[in-house]
Amino acid sequence: MTDDALPTDVRDAGAITPLFGPSAERLCHLTPEHLKFGDKYALLVLGRHLVLLPPRLAEFLRHLAEQPQLRPQFSRVGPGPRWLFTGMVPGKPISTHGMTQKLNGHGIRVRTARNAALAALAADLPSPVLADVTGMHRHTVLRWVTYARRDWAEYLAARAEEVTSSRS
Repeated sequence: MTDDALPTDVRDAGAITPLFGPSAERLCHLTPEHLKFGDKYALLVLGRHLVLLPPRLAEFLRHLAEQPQLRPQFSRVGPGPRWLFTGMVPGKPISTHGMTQKLNGHGIRVRTARNAALAALAADLPSPVLADVTGMHRHTVLRWVTYARRDWAEYLAARAEEVTSSRS
């Protein structure tokens, strides 16, 4: 998030992914209306939930939201959403594949970052909230919650036995 050499959209999307783990589709469809700014806070709407943004990321996203759209909107019949992450097609957001390729191309491994976020969030959030924030199916979220709350006693016992046998 501190690399100024990264394009603005890559830096911002690359910061949101490991923090909140949204699906690529949800990430690509963010608009300035998903951002809520107060005097001392900034929130991002993910699903039906508001998540508190770190101050630096909030500053970056405010800047991204205030940037003028670089691509003309010729194909629009009427007013439509203004995307934070614009795509190649006028009036459309970047595709999920395009966003993933863009982030991966700059060294931000989307799958790894999202999985780390999901593991961390699954340990702290109720499964319905996690499903809504990330855009995942409830059954998938339940598997993540089970994984995150896994009992590591068996692993630790095996490691302790391994260490004991290597000392002998």
